[in-house]
Amino acid sequence: MNEQIISKGVYAFSQISDFISVKNYIFMHKDDKICLVIRFSNDTDYVFDSMAFSVIQLDVEGKVIGRTRVEYTGMNFEPGGMYTADRGVIVESKCVDFKIQFHEAYSGCYRYTVRNRRLLVYYDRRRAAKLNAEPEDVQARASVSVQKKEYGKVGLSALVAIIALIAMLGFNLYYMYSLYADTLPEGNEAAVFTACDYAEESLCFGVEYAEI
Repeated sequence: MNEQIISKGVYAFSQISDFISVKNYIFMHKDDKICLVIRFSNDTDYVFDSMAFSVIQLDVEGKVIGRTRVEYTGMNFEPGGMYTADRGVIVESKCVDFKIQFHEAYSGCYRYTVRNRRLLVYYDRRRAAKLNAEPEDVQARASVSVQKKEYGKVGLSALVAIIALIAMLGFNLYYMYSLYADTLPEGNEAAVFTACDYAEESLCFGVEYAEI
């Protein structure tokens, strides 16, 4: 087997904390192909047995020239430890840098995933059944995803507020119409235009009231 190191370095892109992070890498020639070997760090308090991520390949100008999905299973990635896979990732010949996009990682029956640079944790009941695992530490791990539940509550509150605002606008329009309806002459275009003015005033009043 012919192997020759092309370059090596430290991962330079920003990463979220308290999860799996990328530390070092090596680009090397291996059997007439360019191979990327990545070294990961487990920055959590739990052992991971699998993970899936994508390697976004970049050329010398920083342009994306390829994407490769990678899955590692059968791991014993201990807390605070380092992990380097036995097999590297084959990349394009013009690849000189890369970014890592994590999809998921499993620690027993718990699924870790990253969305919008936020770490979320889920309890996988099907996986737990296969592993015959008891969820004795559900609360400890679920604390990471509490923000997601709170975000859902905020979204519901915002929806209720919007519905209340719409109802308020409708009431204001009806109230203004009832005040001026008797004073509007029939068949007069100018009167119709005046009614629109009143409607716009009530609409603005409703928005200002909601903001206060």
